[in-house]
Amino acid sequence: MRLKGFRLLFIQMVLALSALLPGLAIAADTAKASRFYEDALARYERRDYTGAVIQLKNALQQDRKMLAAHVLLGRSLLSVGDSIGAEAEFKIALELGVDPAEVELPLAQALYAQGRFADLIARNVPTTLPPTVRQELLIVRGSAQGEMNDAVAARKSFDEARAIDPRAATLIMAEASQALRLGNVARAVELSQQAVTLAPDRPEAWAGRGAALAAQRQKQSALDAFGRALTLDPRQTDARLARVDIFIDMDRDADAARDLDALKEFAPGDPRAAYRRGVLAARKGDTEAVAREMAEVVKAIDSMPQEVRVRRASILLIGAMAHYSLHNQEKARASFEAFLRLQPYHPGATRLLASSYLNDGDPVRAANLLEEYLRRFPGDAQAMTLLGSAYLVQKRYSKASSLLERAVVQGVADPAMRATFGASLAGQGLDATAAQQLKLAFDANPGDQAVGASLGVLLLQRGEVKPALEVLERVYAANPRSPVALNLLGLARVRSGDKIGGRKAYEAALAVDARFAPAQLNLARLDVAEGRSDAARARLQELLKSAPDNPDALIDLAALDRREGKAEAARKGLEKAMAVAPRHPRAPLILIDDALSRGDTAAAVKIARGAAAAMPSDLSILLALARAQLASGDLTRARETLVDARKRLESDPDALVQVARMQIAAGHLQGASFTVDKALVVQPDAYPALELQAEIALRNNDPAQAERLGKALVERFPNRAAGYQLLGDIALTRGQMANGLALHRNGFEREPTVDNALRAFRAHLAANEPQRGVVLLSEFQRTGKAPTDLRIATAIAEGQIRAGDLKAARISLEKLIQTAPSPALLNNYALVLMDLGDNNAVGAAERAYRSAPNDPRMIDTYGWILARNGQGERGLGYLRDARLRSPRDAEVRFHLAWVLNQQGRKKEAREELAPVKPELGRDGMPAEARKLATELGL
Repeated sequence: MRLKGFRLLFIQMVLALSALLPGLAIAADTAKASRFYEDALARYERRDYTGAVIQLKNALQQDRKMLAAHVLLGRSLLSVGDSIGAEAEFKIALELGVDPAEVELPLAQALYAQGRFADLIARNVPTTLPPTVRQELLIVRGSAQGEMNDAVAARKSFDEARAIDPRAATLIMAEASQALRLGNVARAVELSQQAVTLAPDRPEAWAGRGAALAAQRQKQSALDAFGRALTLDPRQTDARLARVDIFIDMDRDADAARDLDALKEFAPGDPRAAYRRGVLAARKGDTEAVAREMAEVVKAIDSMPQEVRVRRASILLIGAMAHYSLHNQEKARASFEAFLRLQPYHPGATRLLASSYLNDGDPVRAANLLEEYLRRFPGDAQAMTLLGSAYLVQKRYSKASSLLERAVVQGVADPAMRATFGASLAGQGLDATAAQQLKLAFDANPGDQAVGASLGVLLLQRGEVKPALEVLERVYAANPRSPVALNLLGLARVRSGDKIGGRKAYEAALAVDARFAPAQLNLARLDVAEGRSDAARARLQELLKSAPDNPDALIDLAALDRREGKAEAARKGLEKAMAVAPRHPRAPLILIDDALSRGDTAAAVKIARGAAAAMPSDLSILLALARAQLASGDLTRARETLVDARKRLESDPDALVQVARMQIAAGHLQGASFTVDKALVVQPDAYPALELQAEIALRNNDPAQAERLGKALVERFPNRAAGYQLLGDIALTRGQMANGLALHRNGFEREPTVDNALRAFRAHLAANEPQRGVVLLSEFQRTGKAPTDLRIATAIAEGQIRAGDLKAARISLEKLIQTAPSPALLNNYALVLMDLGDNNAVGAAERAYRSAPNDPRMIDTYGWILARNGQGERGLGYLRDARLRSPRDAEVRFHLAWVLNQQGRKKEAREELAPVKPELGRDGMPAEARKLATELGL
């Protein structure tokens, strides 16, 4: 039995047992959905795409989250020409957790069919995709780049695709189309002939051949080629439209009309067909029909984005200004952008659009716009100030400082500018210089609360509480009736240890303005810190009566709810906080962590993506997004996110090490090495960075370098564990088991922490000594250093399973589930029960699945246990779902193949098992998988 879900991740929640009757109702719906799906699959394979669509929609009526139905519905809609509907289904599938390899290609094809080439190109081609899928994606990408008239980029994409398989028919078809696009008709004809020779049964190949021949004015040969394409697939819309054009050119209006009538079935909303029907009507002099068809064209084009339709500069600018003044930012931006495409570098429009970007939390676009503008108009001080602000938000402090310093030299150095300049210096870690600039600004205008606040906060951040308190006392003296000044003074007093003085300052702020929310919040937080939760709750609830959308109050109240076990109330409060303040990071960070703790990686990624879109410059959100992407298995996007995060870190070695460790988890060793080197430049003796540097050397398959670094760690830090552990790992990889175990235990003895105990335990597992590992952890528990640590208890259960002591593992898992039930624990408990022949396995598997319904491990286990307990039809639906989420998991595909084989569907079973045949012989795979492969002739 293969272990699943031992990630040492836990959920602090109680799972309610499902009542029998609701469970039966859900099961009935699932089984019904599965029957609709299986019928749709059979129809799809017969090319009855319309019938498949109907049955898939029926399936989704029974189960809206049926992943397999969404994927197949997307493919079916794409086949009937509904690319918009197909795109929606593929995106739903991605949100539900499908493996990108299953939908990235058809999603790209849907975008291409809509003419959304820029959107298609903006999607990356993950390197982790199977080679054939990656090649097809590169080909679609190259074709889109060709449509965008970027021949160089298209050639690069095609070259990358050719390196995978130079004789791929799809590649040759795409290159033929590109040659035709570039006017090289002879080359297009040559390539199209190669395509139909390699793939005579591909309708796209014949459609491409027809297009090339039509360009050579070989009308009849082109008609023959288009005819072959349409015989193979009557839904080839482009081929049929091209044939209509030839028919019209040859005055064969009746033939053209027949093709256009066919398009009413295959592509009823296509404006190209409506236009051609109008042309035919005009040739007949039927003015009413012309008007009707052209109305259809207008209707279709009117549904396109406004910026495509509107080209009048004066109207755009007036509309943009009106939207901007009304705070309709989205419409204002769209109008400004369209206007600047017609009249680039208009000063007012440029500055207002940049300001709108900044207000919407998009400093990158603001900076790009202003950089180009200032290259042409370098003396615009307002634009310089806006650009400096954009750099600050991006934490590009060096650039911000340079720009603002230039503004200061040019005489724009008012106190506010000096404050902004000081903030840029603080962001670079130049706190002393920043404080000096802020102090100059403050001395120039001591009544300026903003400048004084910036200086006081910076001093507090540097730990200089006394100077900060002095500054904020001066701010208060100059503004004695200002609740802002009083609130800051209270903060400084609390930091100095004067909680009584802090409370008085907060209360004084409220005496000036009873609704001043920051002081109310700080008083509530002071109540919490002093153990007065009821007072804090009452204060927060009172605040929310007058300000029901205050995000900080909602979040603080949710924190109290979480502390008191009110999980649902906390979730609703956090979701409301996100809705009212989408650029506030606290709420999404809490919700992301909560989703990850439940194993709901799809929800975590969805929340993190939304937060990152709203706050693209927030480092904490970026790291949370990377964690969610890693947990969901989306390593490619996690790498991209982490590179972005690293670029925003200038001088924090601890944060850089954190990013590097996440890069390792994403399989980006080169990036992790670069990040660690950056951390060591900042702090050459940083132990965590030195430790990780050595670990990366080992992971890079450079044991000699790793050994050298490990010995250096032992020498420099003889009482730390890392050096011994690294040398122990090296010994284990060399097969020196006794030495490796001794080194690991040596490290554990020097630093007997939970993490080091677990590393020593893993060393025992690597040496195939699970029982000794269990003994080590049990003794560690008895020392009292980790008597209730859930990770230790979980690892003990894992060791018992590895050792084959399933009865002991059952007892251990039952205790863990009573203490802190998690999907992973329930999942493994179900597997243990199944192997023990206990009928309660189905119930345990269902509990695991319901607590993490998007985790392929839980879905697979539930489906597998159902199937092994005589519920093959129900199990099949879950196993299809798991396979779509984790198509490269050999055991998942074995389970699905086993059920299909049991149902007599040997061809499908063989197709499922063939791609993972090399994996069936590895350690941990059941012998039954290899036996099934042999039976199926693999």
